[in-house]
Amino acid sequence: MKVLRYGVAIALIAVVALSVAGCSKEPLAAKVNGKKITLAEVDVRLTQMAGQQAEMFQGEQGEQAKAQFRNQVLDQMIEMELLMAEVNKRGIKVTDKEIDVKLKELMKDYGLKDQAELDAALKQQNMTFVQFKKELADRIQIEKLGDQVTKNVKASSKEVKEYYEKNKASFAVKDQVQVAHILVQDEEKARKILSDVRAGADFSKLAKEHSIDPGSKDKGGEMPMTDKDQFVPEFAEASWKLEPGQISDLVKTTYGFHIIKMIAKKDGGEKAFDDIKAEVEEQMLSAEKQEVFGKWLEELKTKAKIERYLDANPPQVAPGAAPGAVPGAVPPADQGAPQNTVPQTGK
Repeated sequence: MKVLRYGVAIALIAVVALSVAGCSKEPLAAKVNGKKITLAEVDVRLTQMAGQQAEMFQGEQGEQAKAQFRNQVLDQMIEMELLMAEVNKRGIKVTDKEIDVKLKELMKDYGLKDQAELDAALKQQNMTFVQFKKELADRIQIEKLGDQVTKNVKASSKEVKEYYEKNKASFAVKDQVQVAHILVQDEEKARKILSDVRAGADFSKLAKEHSIDPGSKDKGGEMPMTDKDQFVPEFAEASWKLEPGQISDLVKTTYGFHIIKMIAKKDGGEKAFDDIKAEVEEQMLSAEKQEVFGKWLEELKTKAKIERYLDANPPQVAPGAAPGAVPGAVPPADQGAPQNTVPQTGK
């Protein structure tokens, strides 16, 4: 997973189970071939994935959501345990240089300029840099494992061309725009800012001072080149009418009032096969490799002994339930029969 610009998440094939220090009497969520996954470990990961949106787990509906997400996290942690066991079995290693290269790639992909910006993003996810580098190392090892599992997946030139013809629309370039904008809630304030911009005031400075868009205000309102249809219709239509350097009138959307400055735009259209043959082949093989790897992982699960203590189908929170009550109670460590013992064929 990639490092997201507003909070960090990592696109691993499965989520890493972080180690949580504790006594052997901690409640268990599962065992994977005898390796324990505690409920505390699951909740650490759950908290990290929620990041600054922890409020989503508050209240009655929040408890229901927490139970559902907790099970999804446990599914991923079980898979990760199996994958890392296979990595170790095959003796797959990772070097410090490989980790540093991957780190630089991720920071570049998401516009994190330096260590300070990365640390700030990690802090939002309650994650340390040491933990993050450990996850990068695991990711690289799993990518190497995937390469081994899917090494026989190939495609002929004829197959690549047929894939292109069937999926031509997916390779077409959409109309794209790169804009800067200032977003405010109050129309009168928006009109005053627009007047200042047209009088020669610095657009970037005004965006930093007044815009309420957290994703762009610190960058002077500037956003990356984006498919036009990714914006709400009113914003997309108004921006596309502008030429580079032009400023829009006020544009009202459900978010408030926008002042848009056009930076650049690109017309969409089809790409010729000869120009993107390598891209087509990569996409085709990627889809096939994911399918092969997925089937291999399911087979790995059927051979494993997975004891699951967390209720895979937690009951809904009853009205009036005690604050903090969590559906799907887990028995104390090593006590009580597991609710689902493998061989297990699915999540």
